[in-house]
Amino acid sequence: MVGDGGSGGSGGSGDADGRGKCAWAFSEHDFPPAVITAAEFLEALGRFVPPGFEARRPEAGERINDLSGDELALPTAHFEAGLRLPLWPEIRQIFNYFGVVPGQMTPNSVAVAVGFACYLREERIEFSLAVFRKLFSFRTNKDGTACFASSQAKVRETVNKSHNWLKKFIFVKGDFGSVPFSPVQLSEASYRPPSLGGHEAALYGFFAGKNFEVAYLRRNLDDLAPVPPGEGKRLDYFRFSRPSFE
Repeated sequence: MVGDGGSGGSGGSGDADGRGKCAWAFSEHDFPPAVITAAEFLEALGRFVPPGFEARRPEAGERINDLSGDELALPTAHFEAGLRLPLWPEIRQIFNYFGVVPGQMTPNSVAVAVGFACYLREERIEFSLAVFRKLFSFRTNKDGTACFASSQAKVRETVNKSHNWLKKFIFVKGDFGSVPFSPVQLSEASYRPPSLGGHEAALYGFFAGKNFEVAYLRRNLDDLAPVPPGEGKRLDYFRFSRPSFE
């Protein structure tokens, strides 16, 4: 299973039945205030905030769910997990579909989403949200944080599972595309796994039951170009070899 819980004592385990209340729970939960030093902020600013985006260090008492409507709280752990600005189109699709803000997702789940997108980019296969949804189910914690869980793709990852990510974040303003600036309430039907056929069924069949080495998939993170719609490989059968994870 993938996913690394919520904020600790109040987070609890993943809860499929509480998904519809996820947006409300995250917005209302009393998260710990930000604890990020000036040095940590400047490091994140220099490494992960490109031209065209503005960032600020949280003020005393601000929390990860203090959202103003024109900026997002981005945990520094998410950048370490592979999140990049501008957000990749694949990552925007995932956040937008599930109606979550980036700070709502656990770092390990961000790593899984980025790693999945990396693999498809490396193999020049167009991203499929349907396949991602089939492989990874959306799970929530009592505090409204969320993760992706899977019994199909066996994920091996080394992301730090410390809960400090909820306290170490920066506020960023810029073009995030369709990503919501506050959590969106979804119907339970939105979380049901889709039916697949043809190319997508073959892609799902390749990943299902395989070890999914996220650290390997992210090794060329900044060198992978997106696959334009309609220009990726079409797979009736998987004819390329699975990479070695050694």
